[in-house]
Amino acid sequence: MVLLKNKLSRPWIILLYSLESALFLMHCIQTADPKSHCSRPLSRIVRNQLTEQFYNVFQAKNQEPHIKCPLHSSRDLYSVQEGNKIEEYASKWVCNLCGKAFYAEHYLDLHFDNRHSDKLVKGSTVCLADFCDIFRCDVFENQRKDNFWKKKLCKENKLIVRKKRCEALMRSCLPQGNLSVEEEFKLFEEISSNTCSLLNCKDYWELPSNEISPWKVVFYAVVTPFFFMALIVYYYAIWDYYYGDYPLYSNIGSREEEENVSGGYGLTSTHLRKRYGGRALMY
Repeated sequence: MVLLKNKLSRPWIILLYSLESALFLMHCIQTADPKSHCSRPLSRIVRNQLTEQFYNVFQAKNQEPHIKCPLHSSRDLYSVQEGNKIEEYASKWVCNLCGKAFYAEHYLDLHFDNRHSDKLVKGSTVCLADFCDIFRCDVFENQRKDNFWKKKLCKENKLIVRKKRCEALMRSCLPQGNLSVEEEFKLFEEISSNTCSLLNCKDYWELPSNEISPWKVVFYAVVTPFFFMALIVYYYAIWDYYYGDYPLYSNIGSREEEENVSGGYGLTSTHLRKRYGGRALMY
């Protein structure tokens, strides 16, 4: 009887042990530090694309993404820390929270992890790096590498699935109740044109063109004429310094006379002193 009782209780013990292990694992997952599995460099690639091709579209229409949109800036895990970065120049990055300076952004990121880990967005689990397959982080991360074989081995079916996910994500970000059907459709087309439409084997490795901003065009248009004028003045000054002291001969006789005086080189001692600053001349 005791043996039978032990056999019957064994499955219950195993079940309770399994439930306890599962609860412990769930607790570990819930209490895990979000930054431990969220890549800052990859999140930065996605964030830069959102700034250039996503948020600007909403701002131009005086709108903002739906608050439940995973791409909303307020849900970005690192948005507070990223907003407290100051790039004074290429080799100086300053923490706006404590004033410490670093010569590379990477070390400022480590500083945030070590000293300001409490500045993560509370309650947010959105890691922008999780959307790398949609925002083509591999292309932006390896811009200088040759993707010849990746292009040849590209599978259109996989990219079609990504494109559908991308379109569903963009639709979830549309404002609700603020736009007409036509305006909503146009907004969707704009925010998805530079992201979802590139998810095919033909356009996947295409990088956005670096267009020159209008103020740079004005700057170059103003500076360029002054640059060429300064260049002309510079070369004229060089020419005048080396060749501007030659005498102008009105007739052949005066030229022969000057050559006799100067030993046949066409320069008088007065001219030479003028050129060489009054230094003693050696004959």
